[in-house]
Amino acid sequence: CSAEVVSRNPSTLECVRVDMMQNENKSDHHCHLYEGKNNILIVRRAQEFQMTLQFNQPINPSDKFQIEFYIGKTSQTGNWTGRMIQQQEDECVVGITPSANAIIGKYYTNVAVIGSNGISRTQRDSGTDFYLLFNAWASNDEVYMPSEEDRQEYVMNENGCMYQEESGGGRQWFYGQFVEGILDVCIQILDDSNMPLVNRGDAVKVCRIGSAMMNSQDDRGVLVGNWSDEYSLGTAPTFWIGSDQILLQYANKGPVSYAQCWVYAGTFNTFLRCLGIPARVITNFNSAHDNTGNIITDLVFNSVGNQLELNERLTRDSIWNYHCWNEAYLSRLDLPADQDLGGWQVVDSTPQETSDGYYRCGPCSVKAIKEGMLGYQFDGPFVFVNSDVYKHKLNRQTGKTELLSVDTTYVGKKLLTKSIGGNNYEPMDITETYKYPEGISKDEETMKKAERTYKTHMQYDDEQGVEMTLEIPLERVKIGQNFQMAVVFRNLSEDTRTIHGFLVGSTVYYTNIQRAQFKQESFDVTLNPMESEVQVVVLAQNYMPQLGSQSNLRFVVTAKSMENNQDMTAIQIVNLKGPELAFAVGLEVSLEVFIKVEFTNPFPFSLSNVVCLVCQSVCLSLCVCVCSEIATGASITWMESCVPTRSGNTMIYAVLDCSVLGNVQGVWAIGIQT
Repeated sequence: CSAEVVSRNPSTLECVRVDMMQNENKSDHHCHLYEGKNNILIVRRAQEFQMTLQFNQPINPSDKFQIEFYIGKTSQTGNWTGRMIQQQEDECVVGITPSANAIIGKYYTNVAVIGSNGISRTQRDSGTDFYLLFNAWASNDEVYMPSEEDRQEYVMNENGCMYQEESGGGRQWFYGQFVEGILDVCIQILDDSNMPLVNRGDAVKVCRIGSAMMNSQDDRGVLVGNWSDEYSLGTAPTFWIGSDQILLQYANKGPVSYAQCWVYAGTFNTFLRCLGIPARVITNFNSAHDNTGNIITDLVFNSVGNQLELNERLTRDSIWNYHCWNEAYLSRLDLPADQDLGGWQVVDSTPQETSDGYYRCGPCSVKAIKEGMLGYQFDGPFVFVNSDVYKHKLNRQTGKTELLSVDTTYVGKKLLTKSIGGNNYEPMDITETYKYPEGISKDEETMKKAERTYKTHMQYDDEQGVEMTLEIPLERVKIGQNFQMAVVFRNLSEDTRTIHGFLVGSTVYYTNIQRAQFKQESFDVTLNPMESEVQVVVLAQNYMPQLGSQSNLRFVVTAKSMENNQDMTAIQIVNLKGPELAFAVGLEVSLEVFIKVEFTNPFPFSLSNVVCLVCQSVCLSLCVCVCSEIATGASITWMESCVPTRSGNTMIYAVLDCSVLGNVQGVWAIGIQT
């Protein structure tokens, strides 16, 4: 772009000072929260920013000069525009508007004076460098978001929550997209992917590259996944409480160990928001992972006498207790305009399936998923949350399976995200943005449309007389607590039914992979034409030795009606509630913040090799406390202090982790005025 004027003596006109007007521009462009010692300019595309130029002599109408912007080794081309806002003596203020599809990244600036002897340019000056980001405030940017309330949440908010229980419990998370150095890391990630500069103005392509680069599965990306209980060579996924330390560690040392889905989602959210793309973290409960590509979740059971057992070896598909992914807000100009598939798009960086040769997923239109339109880019069949669960019984003699039952409600049970509004951590149920309510005609149409595309429909007669469900406690069960469940039968026939049942209790990872079995119980019940139930007692002394760090119990009940050989299955997950960390926060007149964190061991056994972490986003510091052992009933207390670096509402996060306890955490909201 250029702003032109010409001098009586062009050979002597020189630009001697360029003021990027950082404070004014950053505020106007909603970039005032980005931190850095050099106060470098950060602005958003498709919106004017201003510069002050000073020359060595007064400017005349015949003087000519132009302002040049470079990214990489080439100058920016495109529909950038410039205008003269004010001119007085040897100074002028110019306005520059980058195009709505401009490349995002770090630019440097030259002022070139055009004279009779050629062009004279200013020397490279890091003080005139600037970052250009996507702009959710500009209506002609593909990431435009109409609501200011939404923009404040999905671009500007540094705090979030990954929900890990349907009731709304989960892990609060510090995104830290404005922390010093994070913007540089996000641009480094694009550089490390060898993404061509010309593609970096396309938000769809940036999301797709980011999805691949958040995992290190095939490209030495940011995070190394680990779904075991062995984390000695890195940091346990349960110990992370924010993205900033992960990204800074990646910039200094390469791929960071270790992550699971919520860590990938939290870090990817930071990447997207930092670059200006509106984004949020989603949790899908009972999240199907269809590894056979038929949009059906197939579970295989062995027949052992009158009992059925889940065959985890032959069951290629899986149903995670929950799975976290991201949504990015994009207009999707690459899709047919008449389908109106813009808005929230699923992007997922947890490495599960390859897409165009890399472990990544999306962006995929949420609207397309809801309507069963799975053929649009990208990865619709993998995202589809409305799949049915087909339960099969294996005939060991023939090696073939027969269909036992179809469950149309188990998968995609609920989808949650954080509610809008600063420190409002109430979950927002967005299930109906992904699927129509079960049983209505639009839901059936969606399933038929998807089934026609993938030819998956199977006939099944479910009129067999007895229904079985497994009911777990309504109140959250605490770790170390005994509890009761009920296996409930409904005899829909007019005949008496004799039921033989078998229950297996296991500790599992959140991915529903069995860690250890701790309970087996068989039972018999005679059903009249009515409801009946069997009470099951679960003792803490049985599950605690096998629990591990993620506190998930899985119960699988199989049963057979002896009169007509009807087989029944039911699965339920109990997510145990961990203890909490107690906080006390004090603020001295000197503005030094004092933080006390306390934990009491409530269990009938000692906790060994306990590590505690406090993240004080008000001062951007991490404090670690290590304790070799906490005896039964014993308490530990530790104090930290810091001086806030900025004012406003913020959070203090703390987490406690050891090999048998990985979900102890606490968070405290405070307001700082400096």
